[in-house]
Amino acid sequence: MLNVKLHHLSFRTENQKSMVNFYQDMMGMNKISHPNDGVILQAKNRIIHFVEGTKNTLNYAGYIAPDIESLEKLRTKHQKSGLDLLKSPSPIFGDTAYAIKDPDGNRLVFGLSVAKTKEEASMAGRMQHVVVASTNVQPLINFYSDQVGFIISDIVKKEDGQITSCFMRSDNEHHSFAVFLGDSNKLDHNCYETDSWNDIRDWADHFAEAEIPIFWGPGRHGPGNNLFIMVKDPDGNPVELSAEIEEVEKDRQTGFWVHNERTLNSWGKGLLRVD
Repeated sequence: MLNVKLHHLSFRTENQKSMVNFYQDMMGMNKISHPNDGVILQAKNRIIHFVEGTKNTLNYAGYIAPDIESLEKLRTKHQKSGLDLLKSPSPIFGDTAYAIKDPDGNRLVFGLSVAKTKEEASMAGRMQHVVVASTNVQPLINFYSDQVGFIISDIVKKEDGQITSCFMRSDNEHHSFAVFLGDSNKLDHNCYETDSWNDIRDWADHFAEAEIPIFWGPGRHGPGNNLFIMVKDPDGNPVELSAEIEEVEKDRQTGFWVHNERTLNSWGKGLLRVD
């Protein structure tokens, strides 16, 4: 197992001001830095780095190792698996960090936080997973499971065998990364894990006060078994608030699910990215 957790995300956007305002006002994040190529926002257990570029694009996802020994073991593992290790684009991780790039051009960065910054009190919601969409999911699944070292928790398939979703874990939580079949290669959504169902209620009231509609949920996913609601940021990226995500036993076998609405939401309507 990789033994890393999602620590921060970087999105490309053509409307940095609106995105920064949304994540400040609605996600309770504060500016902590202004790198040459963007803005970094932080709240307790969640950090986002915005840079200029094509919207709905993952610039990179930063996964944190527990210590330098674990990071160096991971680096050696990735070198042996034939990955090209690239310079880290993250100003949040230190000089020991490195990056990899998948077949669609998405980058993951593995590293250690360079320094602690003051975390203001905020609503519960630690950065938990990120999902990318792809028109050709199998090469990405092979890349992340065979070379990077993510473990596949669950796969969703159509009746003809076409994989529509693959959920992968890097620690004991059901997934910290996933690949969905889509009509283009892009960022699908980012998710924040709360402490309880009551927290999701509080987030829903918070969005309602700002007249931001919940476009999906409340519901419960099949894979992951987590409760959820989703809203959209100004670029149209879905933002998920989750609770009770499944904790996976080390020897758990990969699960297989049928591609239908009930798999995606056992409580009601499912959001099918593809038919």
